[in-house]
Amino acid sequence: MRPPTLCSGWCLPLLSGRDRSGGAALQEPGGSDQAMSTRHGDPAMAQRIPRRLRVARLIGELLSPPPILVVLALIVAWDSSPTPAMAILWGGIAALFASVLPYALILRGVRQGRLSDKNISVREQRIRFGVVAITSILIGLVLLAAFDAPAEMVALVASVAVGVACGWVITLWWKISVHAAIAAGAATVLLLIFGPALLAVWPLVAVIAWSRVQVGDHTTAQVLAGVALGVVVNATVFTLLR
Repeated sequence: MRPPTLCSGWCLPLLSGRDRSGGAALQEPGGSDQAMSTRHGDPAMAQRIPRRLRVARLIGELLSPPPILVVLALIVAWDSSPTPAMAILWGGIAALFASVLPYALILRGVRQGRLSDKNISVREQRIRFGVVAITSILIGLVLLAAFDAPAEMVALVASVAVGVACGWVITLWWKISVHAAIAAGAATVLLLIFGPALLAVWPLVAVIAWSRVQVGDHTTAQVLAGVALGVVVNATVFTLLR
């Protein structure tokens, strides 16, 4: 039996069936099974994954779009609301429709076998789910505007909606990094609100971008495009609407 190597134990399973840009790729026998075992925490397979890749996967989980959006919504709500109670209300609405509800639907889709994993690594599945995510975000935006939420909250959710919509259009042809786009967008919003002191969060954006390349979900070009998308959309939409 040929001993497992780095490429046979990690690189090829991730590239099996689909390459990083969403195209067809060669598949090694048993590759899809290995990929699924690593994604679902198989202990034996985990021991064969280099520590660098385990760290990258952990970063991708902890600093994924859902928790970033929840924290961002609460920070912006706290900064823009007159009372703590109103901050919780507006931040809760934004977090629910921009993050919690879409993520709950992702988890349901994974359990039912309709989605590959929590990151929706298959580009075609991202295209279908993107419509659901955009609809949820727009509902939250309408509620915030209808109930006279602070302008910064409306601007934030509008920025997220535009960013996700632009990412969805790009994903029709190319698998842009949503992790990188959301992280860069959040860092841009914090910089616009709190000033140069929040440049301190940008190293986290770089770490997130690095992790997406290391685990093989994206190419360097795809994460750089995600960063650019997050910066441009949020710098434009949030500035105009706040």
